[in-house]
Amino acid sequence: MAKESGLNVRLYVSGYDLSGDANSLGAVGYSNELYEVTTLDSSATARLLGKVDGTLTVNGFFDNASGKIHSVLSGNSGKIPTADVNVLVPLSSAAGDPCYGLVAKEAEYNTDRSDTGPVTVYSSFASTGYAPQFGEMITTHQDTAASGTVNSAVVDSGASSSNGASGFLQVFSVTSGTPTIKVQHATSSGGTYSDLVSFTAVTDRTSEYKEVTGTVNRYLRYNVTGTYSTVVFAVGLSRS
Repeated sequence: MAKESGLNVRLYVSGYDLSGDANSLGAVGYSNELYEVTTLDSSATARLLGKVDGTLTVNGFFDNASGKIHSVLSGNSGKIPTADVNVLVPLSSAAGDPCYGLVAKEAEYNTDRSDTGPVTVYSSFASTGYAPQFGEMITTHQDTAASGTVNSAVVDSGASSSNGASGFLQVFSVTSGTPTIKVQHATSSGGTYSDLVSFTAVTDRTSEYKEVTGTVNRYLRYNVTGTYSTVVFAVGLSRS
């Protein structure tokens, strides 16, 4: 890929698209603790990798409508939600483009009104028990499956990998029924696809993070099955 402009980035939190209220994201990434283990016979500092931490900060514009940034980020009776939230950030618009996934606690939420501007909001997220990950989108920003069995276009990851993967699902709406969304993989683009990540069948707005082990083949796609009408969703996958 070429250098990116920062246009067409999205912010998905627990099945809500907050992109229309957020105007900037920061600290989209992760860090490793380093443990010093320098011994007497060393000529330089020696370190071991420790715990991984991930963060995300969000700046946006106050909007109190249902499903918008204020109601979602202060959704626990006007307080910060206490449950883990699944965050997915597509960093561009096409399937196969990079994304960032984070299972997190919302750490803070603040509003501000300057003397010259609109009411703004600031929130931050910190990882909780799961390492944050960069991966690739299997959908575009959001894809829609109308009914029946739907297979997406193929994403070519360039190579296979052997250490498993993590899947990030965001479901924004289901008109009716119970669709099941999977990520499938194959050794060739036109080959036989098998299930890699099988998310829980959905009935409404939701999100899910799921880990799998073993080989992840080069070619990926999503697969939607079940009896349903119109599911709108996004899926990202990170190879471990």
